[in-house]
Amino acid sequence: MTFSEPRSAQPADDLSLLRRFEPQLRLNRGELFRPMDIETFLMHTDLVVTRRNEPPLILETRPNVTQEILAGCGQVATPGKVHLRLVDRTLTALQLMSFHARSELREFRKGTGRHARVGLVARLLDVAFRVSLVARGRVPGGTAAAAAVAFRHMRDASPAPTYYGRVLRTQFYTVLQYWFFYAYNDYRSHYHGANDHEGDWELVSIFLDEGGPEEATVSWVAYANHDFEGADLRRRWDDPEVERIGEHPVVNVGAGSHSSYFSPGEYVIRIELPLLAKASAAIATIRSVWQTVFRQGGVQSQRTGGDLNIAFVDYARGDGLRIGPEGDVGWDARLLDEQPALVHYRGLWGRYINDPIRGEDAPAGPRFNRDGTVRTVWSDPAGWAELTTVPPASREIPAAKAESKRLEAELAGLEREIAEAEAEAVRLGLRMDTLAAASPSGRQLDECVSRRSEARDAVSRLREKASETEIMSWAMRLRLERLRAGDRGDPRAHLHHPAMPLGPGRLRLHRIAETWSAVSAGVLLLLMSTSVIVYHAALLPLLLLSGAFLFVESLFHRRVAALVHGIAMGLTLTTLGILLYEFWWQILAALVLGLGATITWANLRELTRR
Repeated sequence: MTFSEPRSAQPADDLSLLRRFEPQLRLNRGELFRPMDIETFLMHTDLVVTRRNEPPLILETRPNVTQEILAGCGQVATPGKVHLRLVDRTLTALQLMSFHARSELREFRKGTGRHARVGLVARLLDVAFRVSLVARGRVPGGTAAAAAVAFRHMRDASPAPTYYGRVLRTQFYTVLQYWFFYAYNDYRSHYHGANDHEGDWELVSIFLDEGGPEEATVSWVAYANHDFEGADLRRRWDDPEVERIGEHPVVNVGAGSHSSYFSPGEYVIRIELPLLAKASAAIATIRSVWQTVFRQGGVQSQRTGGDLNIAFVDYARGDGLRIGPEGDVGWDARLLDEQPALVHYRGLWGRYINDPIRGEDAPAGPRFNRDGTVRTVWSDPAGWAELTTVPPASREIPAAKAESKRLEAELAGLEREIAEAEAEAVRLGLRMDTLAAASPSGRQLDECVSRRSEARDAVSRLREKASETEIMSWAMRLRLERLRAGDRGDPRAHLHHPAMPLGPGRLRLHRIAETWSAVSAGVLLLLMSTSVIVYHAALLPLLLLSGAFLFVESLFHRRVAALVHGIAMGLTLTTLGILLYEFWWQILAALVLGLGATITWANLRELTRR
């Protein structure tokens, strides 16, 4: 089952449909930015083109930048990277102090720090990530505060939060897309996150089922979350995790990052470094062998050093401003298809840093990726959420009935093929027996033997396929009965690695543990450097130093048993490697000797057994 191409929506009905199901956004207390209209933003930006080895060239200055100008940039090939620029100068030290003294950030409380939530290895990798910001480029310091000051002026000029809605009609779903634009992503500067960048586009998608006898109903909702895509981003409308206000879903927005979550709370976001992906997979394999083959330790007990990735905390508590139905302020709704810049502009919606991993560069608009290609969520919204093969509720019973009939017809056809194949096999068997009795050898007999063998194999394959089809047909009939009874199955069966809020912390001596987590990585690097200088890179001091830090780490995180398991696994593997390297030929000879003795003993027992 596949979807047809999205059909054009009817503008006369779109706005009322979007209004009917528009979400409620819940920001964090202390959030500096909220969704805004792009016209006000454009008036406070410059349109710039940046070419390699050249200073940025301003194509149009504020307040003259308009949607029509951006749309024109999308139609003309311009060498270099075209982008907007919000902040043209950062705040002075005095202005920065004044900003922080009066900023809404004073209302934000960090809670348990991100370093205390991960292991020592992850914190060491975080050091490397911070160093990489210097090498690969980042948004200049103080830009976030300057952007917040600029947004205050923009909010005064246009106070109503805005979303840009789009309606697409596919063969099975009517898709409502709600696009939100934030002037700045201050995740790194103000919330200790992964990145900062000017401009930020976020999305909430609602998949309507309009095939039932009644009016349209919500079937699925999908929330954009950083750069992820797939089934983990969506929830069925009857999922208990989906909080609703009538027909309006509730969205908990990440502080600074503006990513979207179903449940309020704090989430650990892990960024895996590509260079360490293979090493991480190898460690996972070793853990699996240690647990399954040697039956040592549990899943959690092996995570003594943390994963080979960098962890950040996304705060989506939902305890701040509520925007939307029954909220503190209502929406200003706009149709996205009527905004020329959102449809045609291929450039970036903020400053271009030329970051190799794109984290500090501004994003492109709803339609395009940063490289100018069309976004999957624009061209194939159902495929983006992995709903291409999932029918809505109104289509489940008809689809199951049709598939059940097809399976029954396929099974009947296989039974006919089996009967014909068995008759052919019997005929070839009789011919072979006749030829064998008349002539013990000959070309015809050899051909008959070969054909009989092929017929026998064909019967076996057909029976195996028929058995599998019969099982599938039975399962489909059972599912059809459940659907008719109103049982649609587990609404969370499609989830593999869903984002889940953090549970209560298990740190012993909370404040001391947080302080240790914050300084341990840097102190370890300092002490290791000192040890190398003093002891001329002797291995024993480095091992003792690392062991001491891991022991203190395990005490704070209540993982002493896990540390012991990890040390035992490491020593076992090291000893095994040394033995194999030093005595490989003796081990091989012993294996061959044991194999020979076992075979001889088994053969003698068979010979002497009555």
